[in-house]
Amino acid sequence: MSKPGHLAFSGMVLFCAAILIACSSGSKPPQLTLSSLTIAPSNGEIYVSASLANGVRSAARRDAGESAARPAVLPPPVTAICGKLQYTATAHYTNGNSTQVGITVAWSSSSTSVASIDTSGVATGVGAGMTNIGATSMGIAATSQPLAVDQLNSISVAPATSTAAPGGSQKFLATGNFTLAAGGPGIFDVSSQATWSSSDTNVATIDQTGNATAKATGVTTITATSCDGGTTGQAVLNVGQPATTTLVVTPTVISIATGTTTLFTAMEKLVNGTIQAPQNPVTWLSGSPNVATIDANSGVALGLTAGTSTIIATETVTGFTGAATLAVQPATARFAYVADAQGGTSSSGTISGYSVDVTSPTPLTPLPTPTVGASSPQQVLLHPSGDLMYYIDGDGFLHVDDVNSTDGSFSESTQAPTQASTTIHSFNVGVIDPTGRFIYVISSADNTIYGFSIAQTGVATPATNGALTAIPSFNPYNDATLNNPMWIMTDRGGKYVYVVNSGTTTSPGNTISEYSIDQTTGKLTPLPTPTIATGATPFFGTTDVNGHLYVANEGPPQTVSGYSINSNTGELTSVGADTPITGATFTINVITDPTGKYLYVLDSTPGPPPPTAPLSQVFAFNLNPATGVIGAQIGTPQLTGNSPFGMAIDPTGVLMAIDNNFDNTISLFTIGSTSSSTPGGLTPTTPLTVATDNQPLFVVFYTAASGQ
Repeated sequence: MSKPGHLAFSGMVLFCAAILIACSSGSKPPQLTLSSLTIAPSNGEIYVSASLANGVRSAARRDAGESAARPAVLPPPVTAICGKLQYTATAHYTNGNSTQVGITVAWSSSSTSVASIDTSGVATGVGAGMTNIGATSMGIAATSQPLAVDQLNSISVAPATSTAAPGGSQKFLATGNFTLAAGGPGIFDVSSQATWSSSDTNVATIDQTGNATAKATGVTTITATSCDGGTTGQAVLNVGQPATTTLVVTPTVISIATGTTTLFTAMEKLVNGTIQAPQNPVTWLSGSPNVATIDANSGVALGLTAGTSTIIATETVTGFTGAATLAVQPATARFAYVADAQGGTSSSGTISGYSVDVTSPTPLTPLPTPTVGASSPQQVLLHPSGDLMYYIDGDGFLHVDDVNSTDGSFSESTQAPTQASTTIHSFNVGVIDPTGRFIYVISSADNTIYGFSIAQTGVATPATNGALTAIPSFNPYNDATLNNPMWIMTDRGGKYVYVVNSGTTTSPGNTISEYSIDQTTGKLTPLPTPTIATGATPFFGTTDVNGHLYVANEGPPQTVSGYSINSNTGELTSVGADTPITGATFTINVITDPTGKYLYVLDSTPGPPPPTAPLSQVFAFNLNPATGVIGAQIGTPQLTGNSPFGMAIDPTGVLMAIDNNFDNTISLFTIGSTSSSTPGGLTPTTPLTVATDNQPLFVVFYTAASGQ
């Protein structure tokens, strides 16, 4: 019997013989031809400490697939391999096959002073700036991909000073302050990328998540070091036997929608377990201010973009701290509301409510419309907390209603209406600042602004929640710049207020008045440059997510004015010449989509009530999100109902609603929703309109977090 090794050898001989016969017969192995080469990630972003710029090491901050030219208000980036960013090359052959194995690639960086890349495709940051990463194989070059190298200037550790009892713990947060390669500053949570250490491990130790454990009485310095070793930040931890163990933050975990707010509160927890009110002022900090901001004094947090942020409360004097987790989810529209200006007698005005389903062919379904007992409601304002509705009536009073977030119903609060204007049947509109702390109302007849602070309990408690208190030494406010004010709005951060002055036939306005908001009292103060010019007869306006402001000018000529908002000073700067709206006769309103990529202008041709229905229409334009410049018109204008007034876009950017004051309807359009639609273009729904009660004004969408 043959041995196994002999059989294996015999098989090998036969196999080799077969190959020789095949080759001698003239057949050849298939030849693969390289057609193209691609590299990944398509965009990359890393950082290098300022002290190591043009040095030798860097720490990865941005993962694959995200643009280097992103603004500084995106969620915290995914952590890549610290100090490096791995690139890969994929070969694509003419037979349709692709592989990353067995190919020889020559890598290159267009600017080696910004980043180098080795033969294995690992890029290393050298200095701040932009470079392009390229690859070549078998004479085929891949399309180069941009790599941004940002500069880490400093690290802040919070809380700066804290106290813990032996056996207790303290959570620390490291925040990096960056100069972005794409331009401008950026603030990001770098806690998970930092190396944490304690100067005295007998007093306290700290793990690599930033959680310190107190061991024995004493003082230790907590240090967070960037993963390239070039930047550090420090804090002090005192370990003793305090009467208070910690601060308890409520809610401990909460989820909100982008663009909405929630209130955090803090209580002292004593060693014996007793809970009591803080004995000293408490300050608040958001670990990821790009995800959510929080007012340092009030504890009101505002969701900016999807992500998670650690909220830290610190009691002054003692340094006691507590933490909570805030998750911000994409927003979705649940309900819509519109004020019916002539809903009945002087005491029986109405508000029309609708459930919203942007995926349905009929996206708005009427809710029961209650009688709200007001004279000609003019505008509905929804509080960002989601549980309060304010509306302004024709007699100049502000009403507050409690909103049921489950079914959209609302009911008059026990709060008595608050007088917000002394002029009866004047045109009164208002705005709630994005943090939900203040509300402002303008009166066009007497050129005044009224301001109120809003009580917030964090829950819908009619006895206190939503109560209005006049801002001290403010009401009524007027100055020489206010001239027939038509619209009032805030920036997206709640730091500044802007009032559009339409003027009169004998005293033209054509300006925007600019104010800063006192973050403690809500009082308005004119900016050093108190006004900026608009086009002829400005009407309504809007601010967008990218820090721009737009105003529709009735004319003639009919135009839109655009401005950029200085986030540090609030000053407005024109983005360029006013944009003419060709074919319009009465440009009354303007709005942007949630991304700030598209702008819509409402042309409300004045005329008699039905059945005579003058032509009114809405125009669509492209926007440059970075500069705010208005671009080319998208498609042709879409017809609306008779005498449209207000405009609203749902937070997903899918549905537009326009209220038609003369024919008692709301026109509905989908935005870029069909395969034939140009991005940003409008398509009327079928049917086009849904009925309201009587003479609707200023439709608004109620926003909630996705899945809630």
